[in-house]
Parts: sequence; structure tokens; C-alpha cells
Amino acid sequence: MNKTKIAPFFIMAAAALWAFDGLFRTTLTYTFSTTSIIFFEHVLGFLFLSPIIIKDFRWIKGFSSETWRTLLLMTLVSTVLGTLFFTEALARSFAFNDFVTPILIQKLQPVFVIIMSAIFLKEKLSIKFLVLALTALIGSYLVSFGTSSISLSLEGEELIYALALGAAFCWGTGTILSKKLLSKVDFPLATAMRFLLAIPISFAFAYVLHQAVDFSAIGSGDLSRFLIIAGITGGAGAIFLYYWGLQYTQAKISTFAELMFPVVAIGIAITPLNPYGTPQTLSGANIVGIIILIASIILISLENNSSKKPIHD
Repeated sequence: MNKTKIAPFFIMAAAALWAFDGLFRTTLTYTFSTTSIIFFEHVLGFLFLSPIIIKDFRWIKGFSSETWRTLLLMTLVSTVLGTLFFTEALARSFAFNDFVTPILIQKLQPVFVIIMSAIFLKEKLSIKFLVLALTALIGSYLVSFGTSSISLSLEGEELIYALALGAAFCWGTGTILSKKLLSKVDFPLATAMRFLLAIPISFAFAYVLHQAVDFSAIGSGDLSRFLIIAGITGGAGAIFLYYWGLQYTQAKISTFAELMFPVVAIGIAITPLNPYGTPQTLSGANIVGIIILIASIILISLENNSSKKPIHD
């Protein structure tokens, strides 16, 4: 079996699962608070991943203080805050029947990754990147608002956009922290530890925000959705598919394979699969924004990866 030929399909499968994660997660927001969703999904996800911690416990005992700091910061920023912003954006999008905005704004992550690399890794920002980043932001604006003007009150659609941007920023920052962590810890163990540490952190957020965490409120239908997002669409299943595929895929190819994410997300939004009840109608400006956003991110990713050696040829 030629792994390099089939590996991009694993990345495509993972990207499609991440798009479907929004569908199941949105349905849960009808019943549960944002922080309780994050808490429950990480408790269940940890049950899937706990054998990894048991097997590699001797390595955990040897973690340096720097590794622990990186792991805790990554869990706080990426695993908890990023998921909190994203889930809250999905919950608030219901009033506008807008499934597209919270999903597609996540494609801005490469912009934040490169900016964070410049700040923390002292990498230079090219003029081309700055132009493409501005173009991507313009595209994201058109995706969210079309040609309408916005207020600065952070209410309604403006708040959804800000929350989605916040999630993209947190997950982009998490990528930088993950690169640092994965230089010292294998990704299966790093993933399992993230799920473990996210449990007390998300519970603390629920307590501070006065949001109930009640296992007895979970019905059988809710449990199946939590199991799906924890073990398949947003948890171990998608992550393991993605990393396996990435091992044998050039970065420039993975950029295109990951386009399955917006394709599936748009397919969900404009069909009866839309979790908000009716298919979403996209305006001409929205469609133009989607094209601009995706094209800009592809060019940014290719520009960023052009000087990097692929993991496997």
C-alpha cells in the first residue's frame, strides 16, 4: 500500500468530520450551556484516550516544568477557550440562521499562526503575507455581513463574528504551542493530556460563569451526540486521522485536502442538514467572500510552506 497516495484522503476525512462537529455541537447548545458542553465532551473524550495515559504514565512523570507550562497554556487557550468561543458563536448563530460564519471564519487560523510565529519565533512577515491577510479578512467580512455595515456594539452578528475570530485566534495560538509541545511529547500522549487537563479547567470556567454542570440532564440522544463529538468529529477520531495523514503528505497538498472542511460546512448550511432547521441562503456577497477567503488562505498556506521541507515526499 502506497501511504503517500492514500494519506491526503485521511486529511480530507478529518476535515469533513470537523465540519460535521459543528452540526452535532450546535444541537447540544439548545439544551446545555457552552461550558458544560466543553466539560462533558472532554470527560467522555478522556475515557477514550485514558489507555494512552496508563500506557505512557512513566513519561508523564518525567515531564519538565517547561513541558507542563506549555501543556497547561495550550489546554487553556486552545482546548478550552477556543472551543468555548466557537461553541458560543454556534449557539448565537441560531437567531440568524447562520451556520456558515462560525465555521468558515476558522479558516483564518493560518493568519494567526503566522502572526504568532513572527511574535514568538521572530519569523519575518512578508508584504505578500500582509496583503493576503488583509484580503482574507475582507473575505471573512463578506462571509459574515455581505455588504452591510456593522456597529461596534458587539451584539448580534457582530458578536458572532468576534467570537468566531476569537476561536480562530486561540486555535492558531494553540498550533504554535502544539509545535513546541510535540517536539518533546508524542501527539497521542499530548492529545490525551489535553483532554485530561481540560476537565478541571472547563469545570472552573463553568463555576465562574455560574453555568450548571449536571450529568443527570444528559438524555440518551444527548449522550450519543457527546460521544460523537468527543470520540469522532471533534476528538480523538478526527485528530488521529489528521495526524496520520499529515505524516505522509506534503504541506502544500494538505492545504488543498483540508478544503473538505469548508466544502462540507457549506453543504450542511445550504441543505436540510442545517441544524438551524432550514437551509441557509447565501447572498452574492457571501459567495464572493467565501471564494476570497478560501483563495487567500490557500495562497497564505502555500507561501508559508514553500520554504519548508515536507514530512514525507
